[in-house]
Amino acid sequence: MNKPRYLLFGNAESVHMLKWAKELVKHFDVFIISPLGVHSDILNIIPDSNIVTLYLKLNPDGGNVALLKKLFLFKKLIKQINPAIVNAHYITSHGFIAALIKSLLGLKYVLVQSAWGTDILVTPNKSYFYKFITKYSLNKANVVTSDSEYMSDVIKKLSKTKCITFPFGLDSLPDAKIEDKDDNLCFSNRALTENYNIDNVIYAFASMAFKNEKLRLVIANDGSMRNELIEITKNIGLSDRIEFKGFLSASQQNEIYKKSTYYFSLPTSDSTSVSLLEAMAYGCVPILSDLPANKEWVVNGKNGVIYKSKEDFVNHIPEKLVAFNENRNIISKRAIFNDSILNLVNNLKQSFNIQ
Repeated sequence: MNKPRYLLFGNAESVHMLKWAKELVKHFDVFIISPLGVHSDILNIIPDSNIVTLYLKLNPDGGNVALLKKLFLFKKLIKQINPAIVNAHYITSHGFIAALIKSLLGLKYVLVQSAWGTDILVTPNKSYFYKFITKYSLNKANVVTSDSEYMSDVIKKLSKTKCITFPFGLDSLPDAKIEDKDDNLCFSNRALTENYNIDNVIYAFASMAFKNEKLRLVIANDGSMRNELIEITKNIGLSDRIEFKGFLSASQQNEIYKKSTYYFSLPTSDSTSVSLLEAMAYGCVPILSDLPANKEWVVNGKNGVIYKSKEDFVNHIPEKLVAFNENRNIISKRAIFNDSILNLVNNLKQSFNIQ
């Protein structure tokens, strides 16, 4: 029997889209429309004939009229695919387009809107226009997915559409041993851009490093602030103890997670990040910014630290074995992605009689 068709509409270059595709192919005949390109690993699980890539030039800061200009092309492509479900990723861009096509251009499908974080927590606050398109996109959906309770609460203030909450979790709990941990290794892998406050990571590390001359910090990822951050490490005299690695593959990051005792993530705005879940799965002690989504995973002083100031956070760092066991237990119970997707699939099939 043919599986129902499920269309993923969004940036298929993203590892998040790859994660969704890997699970959804177990239940549906999955198609993809990507205004950009496609992650190479997606090509191993979805046939080329099911993938449309447009390689549009999009502005990462928003205001992408390029998507709106392709509205009727997107309608034509969706009509040809004839999916039972359209799942748009990122509410204020692809989600808005999918909502317009369904409500104004007359195509019939179950619309699932998947929020990623800034599309709910940041973009709607930029202007009345962005708030309008956010509400419009949410209200035209049949189901909205969110990766944190905090973000779900914000969504519920904007729309009455049913919201299902689960994180962009892990495929499985990785093998990890406390014996593999290096007591003197810290790790940070958020983007080297303004929102992620890697300068604060460096200063927080310095508060620990000046008390422990063996402590080291590995900074992965890249971004516009790289040179400025390297200069900061020089100015505080820690160049020999802070290493900038640039972009790393998943396997390279996993090796560092496995060895690291401490994991830093101090963004100004964020929902539940996959990198936090990965760090917890490997038993790291997370040191996190004081954000509602982070508090859904970490209790200050118990299994990690909620960082409020560089002066006192070191007093709340838990014993590493306690954090190791607690964090791996949390991930095994709450953040295995295939369990979450199976729940979503069953919900969609039952609620909308999809066979």
